[in-house]
Amino acid sequence: MYCEPAGGDQKHFNLHVHQHDSNLGSLITLELSSKDEKIMSAWLDSLRGKLLAQRRKTTDAPPSKGCMGLLMEWAEWLQFPVKFWVQRTIPDMDDPKLQHLYPVSFVMSMTWLAIFAWSVVKACDGIHLDFGVSDEVLGFTVAAAGTSFPNVFSGMCVAKQGKTSMAVANALGANVQNVFLALAVPWTIQSFFLVGGPFPMEVSNILPAVVECLITLLPVVLIYICCSSSLPRWAGGVFLVTYVIYVIIALGQQTTNCSIWPLPCGP
Repeated sequence: MYCEPAGGDQKHFNLHVHQHDSNLGSLITLELSSKDEKIMSAWLDSLRGKLLAQRRKTTDAPPSKGCMGLLMEWAEWLQFPVKFWVQRTIPDMDDPKLQHLYPVSFVMSMTWLAIFAWSVVKACDGIHLDFGVSDEVLGFTVAAAGTSFPNVFSGMCVAKQGKTSMAVANALGANVQNVFLALAVPWTIQSFFLVGGPFPMEVSNILPAVVECLITLLPVVLIYICCSSSLPRWAGGVFLVTYVIYVIIALGQQTTNCSIWPLPCGP
């Protein structure tokens, strides 16, 4: 790789070698010495010249980026503002020196989650006003996907690290947090500080939605029980098919205005 004098001593120099197929390590340092400074200087100049000539011969031009690489550069450019502020405001829990700041990391994560959730809701409102798509359809498609994709990526990351229990707990815990924290905090603020008591909610046909949530949760529980408290590889396909069926039924209910579709509705 390169060679250099050893600590300013003209009778010694170090030769650093990158060895690919050795048990000694990827980087090996050889220390060479001679009693004659002229001989050592000649060896040093010769080796440097050979290394430079070899580097010029083997160095290739960097490969040109394809369409996917260029698209990823655009994606990274668009993601930069979000990544910049998130990295500056949320302490990195992988750094042992910052792990004592875990309450700050949790609070700031919830703060950014609230900001992103508000942005998704405003985007859904714009789609509803401009294209006439109902709020219910946007709720279980655009809004649900926008809030669930971070859980997907975090689950993939911890699953690749072998922490499968954390991936499953993340998927289930996110829904628990949505119900008991993301729904409870605004409800509490509205009822205690703004209205000063109970307030009516414009919710219709909520019972079929609750039943559908219970039915879609059944495959997770049944597979977990029947497979000795584990989730096999094919379980992912079952969950994807279940989600597709749920989306089809929900879209059918909205387009036909029938809360029990595909069952026939009464006159």
